[in-house]
Amino acid sequence: PESWCVAAGSFLVSGYIGCYVSTVCDDLLWCRADDARKVGDLDRARRNCVAVLRDSPDNVRALSLMAAIAADEHQFEAGLQWARKAIAADPQSVAAHYAMGRLWEGAERYTEAEACYRRVTLIDPGHARAHNNLGCMLHMQGRLQEALACYGRALQLDPDQPEAIRNYAAITGDAVELVTAINGFLGQIAQNPSDAVAYQSLANIYAQQGRHDEALMNFERAIALAPDRAEFHFAKAELLLVLGDYANGWTEYAWRWRMNAFNAPVRRFPQPVWDGRPIKDGTLLIHGETGLGDMLQFVRYASSAAERCATVIVECQPPLKSLLQSVKGVSQVVSAGDALPRFDTHIPAIGLPAVFGTTLENIPWSGPYVSPDAARVRDWRARVQATGATGLKVGLVWSGNPQHWNDRRRSVTLQPLAPLARALGVSYFSLQIGPGAAEAAAPPHGMKLIDLTAHIKNFSDTAALASQLDIVIKVDSSVAHLGDALVHPTVDLLQFVQDWVYRLDPNVNQWDPCIRLIRSYGDGT
Repeated sequence: PESWCVAAGSFLVSGYIGCYVSTVCDDLLWCRADDARKVGDLDRARRNCVAVLRDSPDNVRALSLMAAIAADEHQFEAGLQWARKAIAADPQSVAAHYAMGRLWEGAERYTEAEACYRRVTLIDPGHARAHNNLGCMLHMQGRLQEALACYGRALQLDPDQPEAIRNYAAITGDAVELVTAINGFLGQIAQNPSDAVAYQSLANIYAQQGRHDEALMNFERAIALAPDRAEFHFAKAELLLVLGDYANGWTEYAWRWRMNAFNAPVRRFPQPVWDGRPIKDGTLLIHGETGLGDMLQFVRYASSAAERCATVIVECQPPLKSLLQSVKGVSQVVSAGDALPRFDTHIPAIGLPAVFGTTLENIPWSGPYVSPDAARVRDWRARVQATGATGLKVGLVWSGNPQHWNDRRRSVTLQPLAPLARALGVSYFSLQIGPGAAEAAAPPHGMKLIDLTAHIKNFSDTAALASQLDIVIKVDSSVAHLGDALVHPTVDLLQFVQDWVYRLDPNVNQWDPCIRLIRSYGDGT
C-alpha cells in the first residue's frame, strides 16, 4: 500500500540523515583532534578521538590518531593495540602503518619499524616522511647507502622537510643543508613550542657544527618537555663529556641503560651492578657493552678494580681475548658468547670511569696496560724483517667498521693518503682489516705499501705487528686505543665532530697521551 511506501521512505530518509549527521560530527571531531595534536595538546586530541570512537568504534582515522598520540607519548603497548585495530579495520591505512612504524621505532625495534615504513611507501609512494623514517631505520642499522637513497627520495617529494635535510646532511656533511634544516626546525618550534623532538634535532645539529652552548641549551629544552626520553639524556651526556663536564656527564650517561639500541643490547644479570664498593671476597665481572675500541680504552681500570675486588673477570669480544689476558689485575678473560664463570657483581667497561669518579685531572694512565706475548712479537719481527723494508716504518689504517652509524664521516679510502708517498725513506705497512683492506692491493702511485694482514688473526697479532713499526697513522677506530694501551706512537685523523674521548683540545687527548691528533676543521667528510 501507498502508506507503507511513505513510511518506508520516511524511515530511509531519517536513517540517511542520521548517518550523514553522525559522519559529519565524526569528521569535525577528528579534525579537532588532529589540530590539537599538531599544536602539542595531546589531551584534547585524545578526548576528541575518544568521542569519535564512542559512536564509531571502527573509525580508522580516529584509531590511527590514537596510535599516533601513543607514539608521541611513548606508550608502546597501548599504541600497538590502537594501530592493530586500525589495520584490522583497513589493512591499507597509511596512517595506521605509519603510526605503528613510529611505535616500533620508539621501542628501538628497527627491523619492525623498517617493515612498517616500507609498507607505507608501497601504499603511498609519495609519503615523504615515511621515506625519511625508513632512511633513519636503515641508517641505525649501518646501511648507509640505502639510507641516503631514502633521504634523497624524501627530499625529492618534500624539499623543505627539515628531518630529511638534517639526515641527508648527517651522511654527506653538507653544511648548507644543515643550515636549511636548522631553519626548518625553528619553524616547527614556532608553530609548536612543545615539540621536544624539534629541540632535540636542533641540538644535534648545533653539536655537529661545534656550537656547543646552543646545543646544550636545546638539549635542556627538549628534556624539560620530555624528561623520560632516554635518548635525549644520552645525547646531552655525550656533549657534556666532550666539554669535559664529567661529573654531570656520567650521570646523564647512565640513561643509556634505558636504550635497547645502545650499540649492543643492555646486559641483564640477576647480580647487582657494581657501585665501586670493595668486595674483598667477591668476584667482579667487567663486560663489553660497546665497540672494540671502548673495551681497549676502559680495561685500564681493571687493575684499580682488582684493588677493591678479590677476583676480576673480563668478558670481551673474541678478537681481544688473548691480548687482554696481559692486563694487570685480570684473573680470567672470557670471550663473549662463552659460558660465564660465577660472579657476584658486574659492570660494563664503559661504566668504570663513573664508578671511579673520573675527571680530566685524574684519568688513569701510567704507561702500557696491554702487551702482546713474546712469541708473537718474535714471529712478527721476522715477518717484517723478511720484507726488506728500510727507513721509517709506518702503519696505516684508513677505514673503520663500515657498520658504524657514523663510518662515512670518519673513514676514508686509501687515495687521500697518497701525499704520504712523497716522503723519502719511508716504508708503509697496512694494518687495515675488513672491507677496506682490499685497497692495499693497489696503493697510490709511488707508495710502497706492504700488506701482511693475511697473518693477522686477532688483536694480539695487530699489537705485535704495530710494535715492530715506528708509528701508526689511522682514522678513528679501535687501533687508536690499541696504540695508547701499548704506548705506541700513533697519529689519529679525526673528523670535525668526534667521539667525546677526544674532547676539544686541538692536539692532545688526556685519555691517550701518546696519540697525536690531527683534526678536520671543516664539516665535510
